Amino acid sequence: MDTNKRMTQFFARTGLVAAGLLALSGVALAQDASVKGTVNIVGFSGVFAENYQKFVIDPFKAKYPDITVTYQQSKNSAETLALLTLQKADPKIDVALIDVAVAIKAAKGGIFAKLDPSKVKVLDEMPAWARLEGDQAVAFSQDNLAILYNTETVKQPPTSWTDLADPKYKGRIAAKLSDTRGVILLPILDKIAGTDYKTSIDPALDFLKKMAPNVSTWEPAPDCYAVIQSGEADLSICWNGRAQYLHDTQGGKIGVAAPKEGSIGQTNTIGLVENSKNAEAAQLFINYALGTEAQATFAEKSFYGPVNTKVSLPDAVAVRIYGSKEAQAAQMSLDWNFVADKYAAWIQRITREVIALN
Repeated sequence: MDTNKRMTQFFARTGLVAAGLLALSGVALAQDASVKGTVNIVGFSGVFAENYQKFVIDPFKAKYPDITVTYQQSKNSAETLALLTLQKADPKIDVALIDVAVAIKAAKGGIFAKLDPSKVKVLDEMPAWARLEGDQAVAFSQDNLAILYNTETVKQPPTSWTDLADPKYKGRIAAKLSDTRGVILLPILDKIAGTDYKTSIDPALDFLKKMAPNVSTWEPAPDCYAVIQSGEADLSICWNGRAQYLHDTQGGKIGVAAPKEGSIGQTNTIGLVENSKNAEAAQLFINYALGTEAQATFAEKSFYGPVNTKVSLPDAVAVRIYGSKEAQAAQMSLDWNFVADKYAAWIQRITREVIALN
């Protein structure tokens, strides 16, 4: 009989069940407190970084006080992959948060290590699609591409992706498309044009060329949210989760439009860097980050869709993450292995055929 069971039976027999449970929690806390180490994380920047620190890292540190956690912000997943590749022989990073298409590429390139299911026990709670390349990376959240708008200057929010080409927005759109935003937008535009993105992205690029006169900047500074908040742009192509959070916390100037044609959920992943010097502590962190506590809190506070199958969200939260039932019905999914192979080539075509010529 294990120690915890013997203690429970003892306290039950003496009528001190509550005291016994308290003692058991003390044992668990002592076990948690005995874990030591460092976890160096690289991940997304801005509001995401602030919320991840507040709602995932800080609670983890409270549970494991002898583990030091550092978070290094990266502009995008391509920059993260470049950093991890540069450090491959002697990694300084232990855990990477990275877009799914880039994560697949990184895993195939030997950047990530296979997670140990005896240490990352919540792997069993993750859906099969979330466990990538033999558990070298695991999806932890989903976010939709959306059209953001300034609620003071735009009185009739856009309802369609095709509204991005409306002449009334000439010089009033901020569109950072030389990253995952552009890669996800192409299949959406192809669908509207009646084309399969696996066959051709030409129709999508043709639409971007029509939209180009409306774009005031292809490099919103400091980011695609701030230019809407400040009124520098009327519309921006960006992510739902951060926009919803900023709407609530910065006076409601940022509105979020869910186009009738639906969107695509961008999947964010977490991975253990191959040859990490802190693999034990790092996998303990990954286990926590994928668990129900962290997943539910991050979803409810930051509006990112959870992936853990045991998390159930309140309806009011689910609507803000996924949109209306109509929008959910129109939601697209991607073959991310296919997209991962095309990622760099698609970015190159957007840059050469659209951005560089406008």
